Amino acid sequence: MATLPKHIYTQITPDAGTGLFASEAIPPGVEILRIERPLVSVLDSPHLKDTCSECSLWLPQNDDDRDPKCKRLKACQACKVTKYCCKECQTQSWKKHHKYECKIFAKLYPNVLPNTVRIVMQLLLRLNAKSLPDREWQAFLDLQSHVDEIRSSQIKNEDGLTTWHAIELMSQAASSYSGSQEPISFIQTLTARILINSHTLTTPNLDPLGLCLSPHSALLNHSCTPNTAIVFSGSTLTLRSLAAISAKSELSISYIDTTNPTSARQSELRSRYFFNCSCSPCSAGITNGLPDPRPDHNFDAVQARAVGLQAEASTLPQDRAAALLKSALGFLGHYPPHRQPSPSILHTAFLNAIATQSWAIALSYALKAYFLIDPLHYRSSWHPVRVVRKWVLLRLVTQIAGIVSEGDGSIKGLEKFGINWQIVAVGLFHEISDGAPHSHGSNSPFTAEVKAFGEGAGMGRGKCEKGLLEEEWAKLRKVADG
Repeated sequence: MATLPKHIYTQITPDAGTGLFASEAIPPGVEILRIERPLVSVLDSPHLKDTCSECSLWLPQNDDDRDPKCKRLKACQACKVTKYCCKECQTQSWKKHHKYECKIFAKLYPNVLPNTVRIVMQLLLRLNAKSLPDREWQAFLDLQSHVDEIRSSQIKNEDGLTTWHAIELMSQAASSYSGSQEPISFIQTLTARILINSHTLTTPNLDPLGLCLSPHSALLNHSCTPNTAIVFSGSTLTLRSLAAISAKSELSISYIDTTNPTSARQSELRSRYFFNCSCSPCSAGITNGLPDPRPDHNFDAVQARAVGLQAEASTLPQDRAAALLKSALGFLGHYPPHRQPSPSILHTAFLNAIATQSWAIALSYALKAYFLIDPLHYRSSWHPVRVVRKWVLLRLVTQIAGIVSEGDGSIKGLEKFGINWQIVAVGLFHEISDGAPHSHGSNSPFTAEVKAFGEGAGMGRGKCEKGLLEEEWAKLRKVADG
């Protein structure tokens, strides 16, 4: 287990156990901690088909894609469950853990165990084979498990199970399939420790891929105004500063969605992580620097209706779901767009519009987030969420520009704004280029992808004049307000 860098140290805090602290001042937008390989990680079951099980490289492709230049994943021939982007990744995975689980996966194929069962089983198999790094394993065992609190909690999941009942079932499955001789109480505690301390493994674009756990990063405590964020590049975890951090200050991340109001944040933290948040925003009733709205029974009713429509839309085909999502946003139209659940529903509606190739609608949703929501929720222009969303917006703008240049007339409703798509694309590209080195790192694959995309489209040949950008941004604002 690699030691912490010299600018980070551990310290016990009165309310949150052991945390990570800065031993020296840290500027904003820099890498604080890098973990090349977490102790354990697994992919969500759907992503076993499109992501390398060793390096977490995401390669989504159509089954009929036969382009010889297109890099493809190859499945383990024995179990047919795990896939790899290259022979080196397959060899590394085999040496580290897959040789212990491969036969188990093969017997179950085509069925696949849930990700939490697989991550617990992998640890048990490696523990039995004595292949876990001693220091890292001990550091994992030192993490909090909250077993007593979980056991006494009566909160149920969508399947009607309490968290403890779910842990009992997952632990029994992991024990049975691994053939572990460890006491079931030990395995239950191990499962609880994973649920409490794991991170969501994501792509650089922040799309979820699975679960991972590193004892170092698991020491990061929560804040509703975090000063750091975790970003992944493949299987490498990096911790980056969101703001200037003074010496002897605690490093924090957010365990939950901090765009929710104080009461919702505190409820989620109590039910999932078993602590009462006493950070300054919670104490003051503030969400992202803005006071929480006063209780409003009318809003409560409207919110319930809108969330119900969003849930109903998730059960329908995408073309039919679009109308329900539009209605849900309409119900919330009298309230500020940055107030939840509007941002959540808007994002769902945007994804639906992309999936149905409703480009003009998708653009209006993306621009609402760009102008009206993201600057309030993520104050730094290079916050990873803002940079990624600008990147998605740029790809959408270039898609629309291509359609317009072909003159097929399918982008209805946008012609009247007279938008110069080339200027918009160049402006967005330079915003992303300025932010990506801070959000993801100057040498990250994400930053390299952005640079290559811009250069390939001729966007990197100098910035547009400020006046021209302001003129086009005024037009975009009208699209967002429409």
